[in-house]
Amino acid sequence: MSKAKPRTIEVEIYDQKYSILLKTPLPETEVRKLADEVDSRMRDIAAQAKTPDSLKVAILTALHLAQEFRELRQRCDEKTGEFARALDAVLK
Repeated sequence: MSKAKPRTIEVEIYDQKYSILLKTPLPETEVRKLADEVDSRMRDIAAQAKTPDSLKVAILTALHLAQEFRELRQRCDEKTGEFARALDAVLK
């Protein structure tokens, strides 16, 4: 498999433009969807936090996303454990 040719795309998140260098075969449409999701989350958090400080909004958004990721990883680990126990029971 050949490496993807690096390419740059422009996205806008929370009224700021960013140039993103893609070095993977990830489709540009997926990167734009991720940027839209981050933008949406930041706007929701800014409305709740009632602060115009974009750095604070970005940090709060990162914390929310990290919490969601941790919860998903924990659920995945629990399911993996359940599957392993079920497999052990079948193989015994």
